[in-house]
Amino acid sequence: MALNIKEIARQARVSHSTVSRVINNVETVDPKLARRVRAVIERVGYRPNYQARALARGRSRTVGLIVSELNASNPFFSETILHFERAAVKHGYEVLISFADTATQSDHIVKCATRLQERQVEGIAALTFGMEQSLSGAKISIPMIYAGSDSDLPEINNVRIDYLSGIREAVEHLVDLGHQRIGYLSGQLNWNSMRTRNDAVRQAMEETGLNLAKELFVECPHTWEGGASGVLQLLSPRQPPTAVMCCNDVAAIGAMKTLSSRGLQVGRDIALIGFDDLTICRFTQPALSSIQFAPSEIASLAFRALMDEIGENKSKTTYEYKTKLILRESTCAFSLELLRGASALTFHDTAPQ
Repeated sequence: MALNIKEIARQARVSHSTVSRVINNVETVDPKLARRVRAVIERVGYRPNYQARALARGRSRTVGLIVSELNASNPFFSETILHFERAAVKHGYEVLISFADTATQSDHIVKCATRLQERQVEGIAALTFGMEQSLSGAKISIPMIYAGSDSDLPEINNVRIDYLSGIREAVEHLVDLGHQRIGYLSGQLNWNSMRTRNDAVRQAMEETGLNLAKELFVECPHTWEGGASGVLQLLSPRQPPTAVMCCNDVAAIGAMKTLSSRGLQVGRDIALIGFDDLTICRFTQPALSSIQFAPSEIASLAFRALMDEIGENKSKTTYEYKTKLILRESTCAFSLELLRGASALTFHDTAPQ
């Protein structure tokens, strides 16, 4: 027999309201009665249906989170999910997570948002960093916020990402060290976030009087393998770069492996900077300098913005995340002798596996 509050009350010989107050941990319940109710609950194994109770009050206390990548080799989104979940739990919410597999279905994000709405979440955070274009025509009637959307439409509730600030710091740092030939591994430019980072790199270089030469730019997957093979292309010209910036930390670590296998020591022979500042950056050898795009802060800002849209915070706030350079051991000053030595090496074979 399915047990409900009425049956618990009958067996404990108390009123329905007393059982309800015990379940909700109301301190004013007589301790003797509370012990009796809990004894019955424990004996029969009763578990309250919190979702049904919440929906009866018109609140599910559940929010949806859409991410655009779930890849064991790239911890960025797993860290983002972790910190978004922590923020939600702190405020009494549960999170339903949906993966928008836009690589196989361009409109999959619409299906994710629709499915979450059907599950009666109170709002949705789309942490897809510019991949939400197809949502513009979707029939989503609940609050939504985005992170890093490139849309300026007033109906887009967006956590703004200032990519340029940290990238400018990185370029200026390398120029101050004497580097004039700076290479860039861009990631795949069909991702809006990668295009935005690419544009910021070019702008920052122009501000310092440099141009991103064609041979110093490589579009490659933002993966370990993409960075490992992409840096080979950067090193193939007669005058290779003396410093390399990467679209994310994963590609930078892949590049680091290739550079090491070719006899170049990162932080001594060539400078290397990643993007994201993942935890792993502190444990590479050498420790990787990175432009900080912290999953913990992005997730926290996104949750706060979503609470604004849902209506818990009556004062609307513009949320912006400003990237910054985190310096570690992977950058070094330009050396003409090391450049000559590097250009004498052959870099046309395949990347290490």
